[in-house]
Amino acid sequence: MNDTVDPRDASDDRFPGRQVLRLIRRAIERHRLDLTGLRVLTEASVGYRRVTPVIAALAGAEAVYAVGRDSVRSARKDAEAQTAYLATLAGVRDRVQLLPTRLQAPLATIDVITDLPGVRPIDESIARNVGETAAVTLMRGVAHWRTGDVDVAACRRLSIAVAGVDEDAVDIYRYLPMEAVWGLLQLGVEVVGATILVAGDGPACGKVVRGLAQAGARVLVTAPEGAGRISLYGGEKAGDNLGDAAARGRLAEADGLVLCPAQPDLRTIGAGAWMDAAEVATTAPHLAVVSLAGEFDRRGLSVAGLRSWPGDATPGDLLPQPLIELHTAGLKVGEALTRARRRGSSPLAAEQLAVGEAHAEQLPKDLGTPRR
Repeated sequence: MNDTVDPRDASDDRFPGRQVLRLIRRAIERHRLDLTGLRVLTEASVGYRRVTPVIAALAGAEAVYAVGRDSVRSARKDAEAQTAYLATLAGVRDRVQLLPTRLQAPLATIDVITDLPGVRPIDESIARNVGETAAVTLMRGVAHWRTGDVDVAACRRLSIAVAGVDEDAVDIYRYLPMEAVWGLLQLGVEVVGATILVAGDGPACGKVVRGLAQAGARVLVTAPEGAGRISLYGGEKAGDNLGDAAARGRLAEADGLVLCPAQPDLRTIGAGAWMDAAEVATTAPHLAVVSLAGEFDRRGLSVAGLRSWPGDATPGDLLPQPLIELHTAGLKVGEALTRARRRGSSPLAAEQLAVGEAHAEQLPKDLGTPRR
């Protein structure tokens, strides 16, 4: 037995498989996910990301095709082994078929296609070969969608419904405070009694502020919301964003800086960002920086002598529940889309129905391609 393997990547009793399956069954019940009679194309993966095919199978999917892929983090053989282990533990291995490429799946029979890395890109090679009632589910909010991952124009041209997950509606942000606390602790910041500056916007920012305040921190906040609203979260307004002169003047008070912008690709620290790494280090040379979203100059912070998290070697998905919740919600969106299409709804009508039935989030309608 190799004791150096992270338990999250294990395929034996070190992996908390029974607890993971318990959380999966709870999520299926909570979202009322029922994939009976449906076929799902998703990914095989490592760590907690192996859960998606098992969620689909435990929700009654007739067949699940799980595509493994070599990546920076892991080899395809590891993704297949770890996925197979959990599927066997769940008693659904007979309905989870592992495939080396997405094009080896029986596309004409597929009902629900997830946009996870093993399946991407979802382009014309997929869209032209799936059945007329198939649907694509973006397993995150639409702000994370990229044309290189899912060719929505091709899907619309070929009458395939596409929608994402309304992350606010399923309250996925409630897990972020735990991640912020974890990151701060990894950097040696005791949250209780510490002063933490949270820089961001949107519903995720409010959840993080409230969670840190409840954990015993004094929380300074740079966000566009008014001081009154921020105080309701338990925070103290220090500016509209980290680039404000007022905010920079408060940064030295903080033991830690938590970055959580609503835009997933917003550059927060670095050239052309709110602040560059050298400015942060000059203002607060003791600071620990935790990034929950957006892009930040990790190397620049290190060169300037500042600690930051996550690091290059930090494994993803610290805990299973946030991922299980998000991917169960994503599969529910796929279920709602394809069942609506089977009932005769147009792609647009199916997407609109999924908003009400499955906490779906629609993509913009003006992507330049007419919808049939």
